[in-house]
Amino acid sequence: MLRDFSNKFAIGASLALAILLSAGLVQAVVTDDVNFSVVAPEGVSLGSNATSEVAGGMEDGNQSNLTEPLSEVGGEAAANETAPPMAAGAAEVPAAADTANETLPEAANVSGAEIIPEAAGGELRAVCLNGCSYTTIQAAIDAAGEGDVVEVGSGTYRENVIVDKRVTIRGVNTGEGVPVVDAQGNGSAVLLKASGVFLEGLTITNAGPYPSAGIEVVSRDSVVAGCAVMNSNWAGIYLKGSANTTVSRCISSNNGNDGILVFRATGNLISESVVSNNLDDGIALLSSDDNRIEGNLVANNTDVGIFLDNSKNAVVTGNVLSYNAKGISLLNSGIDRVGPNRFFNNTVNLEGV
Repeated sequence: MLRDFSNKFAIGASLALAILLSAGLVQAVVTDDVNFSVVAPEGVSLGSNATSEVAGGMEDGNQSNLTEPLSEVGGEAAANETAPPMAAGAAEVPAAADTANETLPEAANVSGAEIIPEAAGGELRAVCLNGCSYTTIQAAIDAAGEGDVVEVGSGTYRENVIVDKRVTIRGVNTGEGVPVVDAQGNGSAVLLKASGVFLEGLTITNAGPYPSAGIEVVSRDSVVAGCAVMNSNWAGIYLKGSANTTVSRCISSNNGNDGILVFRATGNLISESVVSNNLDDGIALLSSDDNRIEGNLVANNTDVGIFLDNSKNAVVTGNVLSYNAKGISLLNSGIDRVGPNRFFNNTVNLEGV
């Protein structure tokens, strides 16, 4: 079952950008000829206590103050647009990793994801802290058969979850908020070892140091949708050797290294997600070919918004990059298409393109 997020990010028909990152609310409204929508759970805070607004006094239809560098990549010209600098004092950039007052999302749900399959035909196994057949997520997975649905109710589950069967794991707000998986600083919070897994609607927090991650995927043909990953000691979401996996409509914020890291992985899609306030790169592709990064909001990351290193045949398009040290950086990488993307208040917008 797929459900709607409350707050939507949209890109439509003429130029005007407003990005708001504040306690309890994430909002981005962008209009231009790039068409995508990014959706985020209501109630999540991506910054400490500050607000970042990018408006720049741009009026509808007035694009005279834009620069449009063309990048010729793989024989295709792709336009990337840079907004004018904001007036002094017009924005306050959130601190990178202050999450003391982090507000967890309401139900982290997904809508309009035609590319997202769901395991079907299996038995429903309910997990809750009291009164269910299973009081831990791992116990339900261990008992499950291929194709079963593990439905996780509200509460904080202090465990490391290993998914070694093709199942659906779905978080459900049963009255006390979105369910949370807390790794308590040890190991990856959720490890997808089986292929064909569908993971939806969980908040993941407190994964351990390198090489652990909030969500680690070492299999193929899986989907991670509508999840919020925060406060990992290392990476937020880690696709390690994964193939044909989709990460869609997720939030990866306030992690100790990259928000989303793709390593030696092929044919994956990262789309319509919010990647912010991470202490290294927002989204990084390392030695990973034939991947797509489409329609994401990448903001306030300490280093590069989107970084490609030794990664070939990537498509990077329809993204909004704001307040990163660098917007997009390529190193020893060839891409089929970069752009159109939007850049706002990065120290450097494009490097190596």
